[in-house]
Amino acid sequence: MSESVSKALARLRPVAKESEKSPIREMLKRMEEGADIRSLAFGEANFDPPQKLLELAAKAMQGNKNLYTSTNGIPLIRQAISEFARNWWQADIDPDQNILLTVGGMEAIYLASRVLLEKGDRVLLPDPGWGILKILMGRQGAEVDAYPLVERDRWIIEPEAVIERIDDRTKLIVVNTPSNPTGATLSAEGFSRLLEAADRKGIFVLSDEVYHNYIYDGQHASGLAHNHLDNLVVVNSFSKTFAITGWRLGYAVSNPWIIRQMGILKESISLCSFSIGQWALGEYLPNSTTYLDGVREFCRQNMIQVVSRLQDIPGVKCTAPVGGFYVLPDFSQIEPSSQRLFERLLDGGVAVIPGDFFGREGAGRARIGFAAPMEKLTAGIDRLEDVLRNY
Repeated sequence: MSESVSKALARLRPVAKESEKSPIREMLKRMEEGADIRSLAFGEANFDPPQKLLELAAKAMQGNKNLYTSTNGIPLIRQAISEFARNWWQADIDPDQNILLTVGGMEAIYLASRVLLEKGDRVLLPDPGWGILKILMGRQGAEVDAYPLVERDRWIIEPEAVIERIDDRTKLIVVNTPSNPTGATLSAEGFSRLLEAADRKGIFVLSDEVYHNYIYDGQHASGLAHNHLDNLVVVNSFSKTFAITGWRLGYAVSNPWIIRQMGILKESISLCSFSIGQWALGEYLPNSTTYLDGVREFCRQNMIQVVSRLQDIPGVKCTAPVGGFYVLPDFSQIEPSSQRLFERLLDGGVAVIPGDFFGREGAGRARIGFAAPMEKLTAGIDRLEDVLRNY
């Protein structure tokens, strides 16, 4: 802060480090300035939401559903979530006690971290893993450590790699399945081993499952299938599932006491979640199978083509993900520094997310999204290939 600030400003101390800002900001700044950038950096679904869902939202707006709702969410959407979990994962969750609607999955993670963590608690996070998690947990005063995801013929979450890093101060283990940015998944058997080990040691597991619909080999395994809500918080969102990131509507599922605590905190932060989305999704969710199958296949076909294109570029290694929206190819034979790679590609007119934003295991890599029309992806990869061939 400058020396010539007012007395009021001089009393402030930063609550966020400038180094914590996302690399996406630089990309957006250049695009706002009119730069010709082909983006492969998107972290959302670049396809249309269900038309029927939009019609239900319009109906809700015109039907006087524009007011506050209860903090936990309207009964219609909580019942729909409970039935959805029963159909997908044979989970038995009480819509009145186990579910809290939130402002996107982000608020659910924030509220859970506030309830579960105290200063000095140790948290285990995936590496590579969503970079915001480390920042968020650190702001709660937690000590953050990492467990590695395993890359073989596919990325996986190996439960033993997590369990062996548990110590007496470990309070929380965070799982993201499918993973951002690798698409790694935790199997049903792996979930069982991890939850049982955590239960024995009095440790909580937070399972971020916002990409649950996008599994390209087998079925999605959820923590909800294991009846461990006393030490489990599952976070999910409608944003990625239905291409409605701007609606900011997600939810948490956990033990009633944890849900009540999260709800009390939410009252003083956001009070309630997007009312129109709750009414619309409460009606639409039970009839969403056809849409979900269609967008999953759309992304699977995109993934196959994107992986093939990247594998054909000399010096690039790309493992096909089991799920999610992203690939995390290895460019280290061309450029070992993720940041230099990001800058060079951006100078060449193509945007990616540098791999080291996701942890040390992301060095020499970059995240590329594929949940977009193929012509958009092709234009971006063409330009990426041109930059790399002239590197």
